[in-house]
Amino acid sequence: MTRRLVAPFALGVLLSTTDARAAGFALDVHSARPTGMATAVTGFIDDSSAIFYNPAGIARGKVLDAQVGATLIMPSFSYTNRSGQSTSTDFRIVPPVNAYVSGGITDDLSVGLGFFSPFGSTLSWPDGWEGRRQITDISIQTFFLNPTVAYKLGPVRIGAGFQLVRSTVRLQRRLAFGEREGGVDLGGATWGFGGNIGAQVDAIPKRLHLGVHYRSAVKLNYDGLADFDNVPEPLANAIFDQPVSTSLLTPDILSMGAAFRPVPSLLIAADVVWYGWANLRSIDLTFPEDASGTLSSSRPKRWSNVANYHVGAEGEVSPEWRVRGGLVYDPTPSPGDTLTPDSPDADRINFAVGGSYMHTSGVHVDLGYRLVILLKRESTARELPGDYQGTANLLGITVGYRSGGGERGQ
Repeated sequence: MTRRLVAPFALGVLLSTTDARAAGFALDVHSARPTGMATAVTGFIDDSSAIFYNPAGIARGKVLDAQVGATLIMPSFSYTNRSGQSTSTDFRIVPPVNAYVSGGITDDLSVGLGFFSPFGSTLSWPDGWEGRRQITDISIQTFFLNPTVAYKLGPVRIGAGFQLVRSTVRLQRRLAFGEREGGVDLGGATWGFGGNIGAQVDAIPKRLHLGVHYRSAVKLNYDGLADFDNVPEPLANAIFDQPVSTSLLTPDILSMGAAFRPVPSLLIAADVVWYGWANLRSIDLTFPEDASGTLSSSRPKRWSNVANYHVGAEGEVSPEWRVRGGLVYDPTPSPGDTLTPDSPDADRINFAVGGSYMHTSGVHVDLGYRLVILLKRESTARELPGDYQGTANLLGITVGYRSGGGERGQ
């Protein structure tokens, strides 16, 4: 009885947590300017948000650039079972924030510091829905602090940074104990670290710009506590509040981009971004205080490496005003037999628009909007098979200041 009820449940809790952390919840909307042009910015990005997108981009001479912003993420997902009944997630707004500052120490050497959240998810399914034994609420957060240094050598710029990572997770789901329904609230946290390095070259000055950026994987060793409620007395010796741990390796990320100016007032850019999801082969769980020895488990995941594709444009309407737009195709790394309601994922198409105003004082305001369409995807998972689809609206705003004669986009 204990092995049949407890081990599969405990495995499901942590799998739901880590799947949502790793499966299609990588975020690239960490400044409104790149958001508005579909983040096709690796080859040319030239403000302090380059700390995230390509650290080489901060090497722009004795220029001070600072900005702070947030992206309001409003996801909506639906699940349709084999009988045709549909359930939609509750409305939530998730507002990951970002902040950057960079400055030139000399004409060639620049330093900077960035804060952003490149992986995360907040999702809530309605009370009483048929998948409540899988998931009711989940919240994943990551916080990256990224000090950076960059150097300019003629038309070539090189930058590198160190990433210090804090990650937290919380998950809630309901449990079936015969005719009684209980629940579990699981939370965990960890620290991790990694690095990033990038380069840009002005292949044809003021015309053609090329860039490459690599961000390393981060090993996250989560320690958490499973807090159970309403457990029947006969199972109390097997199902009780206790620690649990697991580990996760985030993907290596490699981006390559090119940007071209057919005329001085128009920039056209394209990026290819590769995610090394294939390192996620299985999820291994350890319950260090499990006296029965039945809870620790391993489950294969079989994820695949994927690349997504970005095209974007930025046009100068006047010295103060700019407009942007773009498109992204973002395939999912997850096979259909691991698709579950904690991370309803699918191939995605993104449409982006944006704009900005820069005052002569150097103060600027940027807006960027993305509509994300998740194409219909069938789940063949043993637990809760059916179809998933959805949309997400993302609205980013950035307020910044730039001094030292360094106009963006030149």
